[in-house]
Amino acid sequence: MTRKQDPTVRIAQMKNLADKIVPVAPVVSSHQAGWNNIFLAYYQQPACEIPKHYLSQHTFTICSELGNPSLIECCLDERLKRYYFQGGDIIFCPALVGKSLVWKQRNSCILLALEPQLVEQVAYESLDPKHIEFTPQFKIVDPLIQHLAYALKSELESGCLSGRLYGESAAAMLAVHLLKINSPLGKPIQEYRGGLPTHKLAQVVEYIDEYLAQNIGLSELAQVVDMSQYHFARLFKQSVGITPHQYLIRQRVERAKQLLRQRDLSIADVAVQCGFANQGHLGYHFKRLVNTTPKAFVNSSKNL
Repeated sequence: MTRKQDPTVRIAQMKNLADKIVPVAPVVSSHQAGWNNIFLAYYQQPACEIPKHYLSQHTFTICSELGNPSLIECCLDERLKRYYFQGGDIIFCPALVGKSLVWKQRNSCILLALEPQLVEQVAYESLDPKHIEFTPQFKIVDPLIQHLAYALKSELESGCLSGRLYGESAAAMLAVHLLKINSPLGKPIQEYRGGLPTHKLAQVVEYIDEYLAQNIGLSELAQVVDMSQYHFARLFKQSVGITPHQYLIRQRVERAKQLLRQRDLSIADVAVQCGFANQGHLGYHFKRLVNTTPKAFVNSSKNL
């Protein structure tokens, strides 16, 4: 099966754009994580001014780790507000809407950007996209957005051990959530049920098995069955009982068990051949799923 090529998306340009807008470098960013459709950068910055700018992505500015409320001036679509921001508060700016910020004191914040094409893809499958209108919002509290942002930040701080599938799954979830909170009259997102057709599930399983050592993304798997990333992930879980990311990890551990039994490769080499970031990454998931370490597994296999 030919490996799917990910579409070129504008999200890849976000780091360069953010570097031009924000006066300090991010502590961590997803620039090298390889995620499609989503970008995250975490900043610790002094009092500063971020000039008016227009981005092609929907963006969330999430204030974090603030001991005290932070006074800011925020301008969205020519509307200016001056108010106190607290940890977890969110500014939402739709794509191509002008935004500027003046931070009056030192602050920590997360910039989370979502590719509109991903949102549109879900909208066309689930809603009438003509009736979806995204409105700038100055100060919102949304536990799901907060959770996704902090989880992605932790993933970057760990060295992106979970791979592209983790970040892109979060992007699909965020896209659907954005549609839900902006849909007219609270119209629900259409949900497909019954799981993937047998032949499509077989195609995905075959693809994962063939490219298990690669950094597989959700966008690739969805392309295999010609579906949006969100609906693919939902139907896959209905069919298999776990998410695509969880399935991928389990298959990698199973492949590792096979290679370890052969005792031809070092544990570090087995980790690489199974698609894990390193030996420690293999060890973590191996211990979690098999309830023993790779080394102990090799020793026990010698006695069989």
